[in-house]
Formats: sequence, structure tokens, C-alpha cells
Amino acid sequence: MTIIKKEIAINLSRAAVWKILSDFGNICHGHPAVSKSYVSSEQKQGVGATRHCDFTMMGASAEERVVQWNEEKNIKISVYQLNKMPGIKTMELDLVLRDSQEGTVLTGVMEYSMKNGFFDVMNHLVMKRMNAKLLSGILAGHKKYMETGEVINDKTVLDLTRVVELN
Repeated sequence: MTIIKKEIAINLSRAAVWKILSDFGNICHGHPAVSKSYVSSEQKQGVGATRHCDFTMMGASAEERVVQWNEEKNIKISVYQLNKMPGIKTMELDLVLRDSQEGTVLTGVMEYSMKNGFFDVMNHLVMKRMNAKLLSGILAGHKKYMETGEVINDKTVLDLTRVVELN
């Protein structure tokens, strides 16, 4: 299991940040690698809600499910189907909120495992760095979207220097 943990300060209240995060179907507004997303279940929020995401690279897509939902605290998402994304066996992203003097700190914890030994080696050589950069983009993209209202895409310039790596 590979675990990547990062955080970013957002100059909004926890309630304001949660309101945007809990709009589960619209992850594409703050995620630079998601070109389109929508809720794919009747349930729009909470544990069990599902969504579809189209990614900007390789025609890839994912089906995701909420596995934890704690109002104004965290939302944990599990990817239960990946299309055109070889090598990844399991993946989860936990987005956790806490108060700070300036507003809210958004922590992202990405956990994933690879399908076999070959992909474990690829993860060590390349993919872990790529996924760490992706998590930085997710956090910086959400900060920009939440603070400015600007919908993020893969061409949006993001300030990755605000993302703090955690161990």
C-alpha cells in the first residue's frame, strides 16, 4: 500500500469548504485531471453515493463511491472501477477538514495498491511521484476553485508551493 499525505490552507470557513466538497458530483470543478464528473447514483450525498469521472489523460475514467461521510470533517472516496488506468488495484482518497487561524486546512490522504510486482516497481520508479503531483494538483485546484470560483482544468496554473507534504 502506498500512502501520500498532503495539505493546503484555504481562506474560507470549514462550512464553506464542506459545502463545495459535499457537492459530490462536481469534483471536476476543482480537480485539474477530471474533465467531467457526475453523480451516478440516485443518492447524491453520503455513504454509498457514487459518481463517474472522465480524466484528461489517455481517455481514462473511474467509478467512485463514498465510503465515509462526516459532515464538515471528512469525505473518503473509494475507486471501485478504473478504465484505461493500468496497474492500480485499489485507490482511496480521504479529504479531511480542520479549522485554522486563516480558515480551513484541507488534508488529502491518497492510498493505493498495485496489481502485481511489475507495477510495484513502476510505482517506485515513476507512479508514486506522478500521484504525489496529482494530489498536490487536487488540493491546489480545490483551493483556487473554492476561493475564486474559477473552474479548474488541466491548463489552469496552480500554486503548488502552498501544498505541504506530510509524513
